[in-house]
Amino acid sequence: MNPAHTFDIDLEYTRSLARDLDVAAAFTPPQPAVMPTDSTLADFVGTLNQALDNLTARSQQLHSDVAHIARSGFALADAAEATDFAASSAFDGFQVG
Repeated sequence: MNPAHTFDIDLEYTRSLARDLDVAAAFTPPQPAVMPTDSTLADFVGTLNQALDNLTARSQQLHSDVAHIARSGFALADAAEATDFAASSAFDGFQVG
């Protein structure tokens, strides 16, 4: 039973989620499409290229944020495991009663 003032962390599930996020964080920018070179479309093509560059930059940032969350998940699991081990070791040989 888990008292209300504590919490449990499922380390394997946390690591599994972190792995999934790590995979999702991989980013390959799209290849630029061949745009028409017609001078009457120059403004449109320029604006479209700026929009695509903006979307690529935002996607890169999103993937970077996801990678950070994945690393935090791994760090959380590792820290919880280390803390549990240290507490267990500190009480090794301690007997109640």
